Amino acid sequence: MTISFYTVPEVATMLRSKTNYIYDLISQGKLKAIRLSERRTRISSDALAEFISSSGENVNNLSYNISKAQPPKRGRKPNGTIKK
Repeated sequence: MTISFYTVPEVATMLRSKTNYIYDLISQGKLKAIRLSERRTRISSDALAEFISSSGENVNNLSYNISKAQPPKRGRKPNGTIKK
């Protein structure tokens, strides 16, 4: 059985996130990684699968209604007065 390893940018691409977020997950202990040197970090496919399966439970437990979210009010009215 061969375990494949991914770099942090590869994992960020797979999860559609930023590399800094992946480094934060590693430092928080939520994503297991191997430090090869000061600048080389690898994440095993098993650790990635474990993270995805555990985070999937948290995503389903969110209790907010997305449809009620309003966009922020920005800009000015056409006559130059500020919106309230």
